[in-house]
Amino acid sequence: MAYDKLFQYYEKEQFLPTFGNFDSPAKLHEYANARRTIFVEKLMLPLQMFSGARVLEFGPDTGENALVFALWGADLTLVEPNRRAHDQIASYFQRFALDGRLQRLSDDDLEGFKSDEAYDVIDAEGFIYTVQPASLWLRVFNGHLRPGGHAIVSYYEPRGAFVELVLKAIHAACKALTGLAPEAAAHLLYEAKWNAIPHTRAFGAWVRDVLENPFVRLSYFLDAAALCRMADEHGFDLHASWPLYRDALDIYWHKKSLSASELLARSSYHLKRSSLSFVSGRKVYLVGNAAEVDRCAKLVDGLLSDVDSLIERPLGDRLLPFRSGLNELKRMVQTAKLLVDDEAALNDCEALIAALEAIFAAIADKDVAEIVKLTNSNPAFLAAWGMPNHFLVLRKRFDAMLKA
Repeated sequence: MAYDKLFQYYEKEQFLPTFGNFDSPAKLHEYANARRTIFVEKLMLPLQMFSGARVLEFGPDTGENALVFALWGADLTLVEPNRRAHDQIASYFQRFALDGRLQRLSDDDLEGFKSDEAYDVIDAEGFIYTVQPASLWLRVFNGHLRPGGHAIVSYYEPRGAFVELVLKAIHAACKALTGLAPEAAAHLLYEAKWNAIPHTRAFGAWVRDVLENPFVRLSYFLDAAALCRMADEHGFDLHASWPLYRDALDIYWHKKSLSASELLARSSYHLKRSSLSFVSGRKVYLVGNAAEVDRCAKLVDGLLSDVDSLIERPLGDRLLPFRSGLNELKRMVQTAKLLVDDEAALNDCEALIAALEAIFAAIADKDVAEIVKLTNSNPAFLAAWGMPNHFLVLRKRFDAMLKA
């Protein structure tokens, strides 16, 4: 079944993808501490900015993030088109005595929401990449934010989501070779991997939200450099991001003012040099010449295209070029000029590529037992998650005008 919007998929599957079941203040405060780390340490947003702030959150699902904003003193307008989530949102706010912070709960979608209020902060995490084109939601944000206000989004970035697509392709191959149902195949492949990390949701929710989600595909993902350019065109400056989109090594006189176009060019160049870092989830930064950087970026993009095709045809004609591309990537990691914190980063990167080579060789051989053995025991594979979810904070310019 084809879906126009992500919430329609959630409604059809009858599940709430991020439900954390906060049944005590201790659980809520533990989650709030994790959010504090993201906002303060990684996104350079002081918590004081939320005290008394008017926050508009699109797509809050069951409201865990909204609860944290309320704890920080924000007054909230929540826009959640999946009405199955509304009772849980209301229950949460009552349970933790935060009812007074919930100003409005709307069942509109992003495009249909109307308000005359100007908000200090807009938050839209997780789903926003499925609202396309991105210019649509950038226009909506511009229209609802006050000048100087901040928009916070998280989204799937293509190179960062390489491992995510790999997991989907392996899962598709397992289903094709065994005839197992989606969750049974996922347990066979990934239970050890899932249990190796901390998580706040059920395994089955992850299966439906990632492995089976029709929107977790390359055609929906947002290229970081292209998104920054679009944001600039819609009246936004880059405030912060995670991972860093600005080159942290860049240095010039503090009184020198760079144009928006120069800042974008520097960020785009830095992002291209970060392609292996995004793929691996470790600092593996390309410091060679422009030709070498371009070759690596082209190789990674080719691998992305191949593995995305394998999700639909796991034993199809893109399997061989994908395996060849992995071999070429391994050689590039061994020969390219790279900046790393230590040799362990390079070793881990090479080990992950070797693990994927072995897994996809087993897929080509239709050897289910070997596939399952590798996905449940290979240390490099178990540890690899890439850098799929990028956070971006945009600041509306004081002179920004909504473009026609």
